[in-house]
Amino acid sequence: MAKNWSTDELRRALRKVAPAVAKRGDEALKINAQEWVDAAKSAAPSDPDGGSFLRQSIRNEESDTGGQIVRAGGPTTTRDGANGPYDYARAQEFGRSDMQANPYFWPTYRLLKKRFISRRRRAVNQAIKESING
Repeated sequence: MAKNWSTDELRRALRKVAPAVAKRGDEALKINAQEWVDAAKSAAPSDPDGGSFLRQSIRNEESDTGGQIVRAGGPTTTRDGANGPYDYARAQEFGRSDMQANPYFWPTYRLLKKRFISRRRRAVNQAIKESING
């Protein structure tokens, strides 16, 4: 049978739950971000010169709000083209007028999205159960 909570009991329980949920949620986000990075690196096409600058540019960084940001490209993938500099990582993902698209970044996210949501949901639910049940 479900417990009937008084307002004070509910407030105390929520104060205990919030830090645990934040901690477990952040841990799940870091795992998700690293999994996405690994999958995107595996799916990234080979560089035309035989190097691996595109794969090396795929990384995750912590955001200002404590989340994770997964990125590809940047200074290491900037190339000079006929119309000026362009980001090779972006050109691979979306294509250019002189280059066929070869998506690797967003397809891996779409492939893993349900797993990411489930992992985060399980982590949050576990944190709530542990906080409330002691």
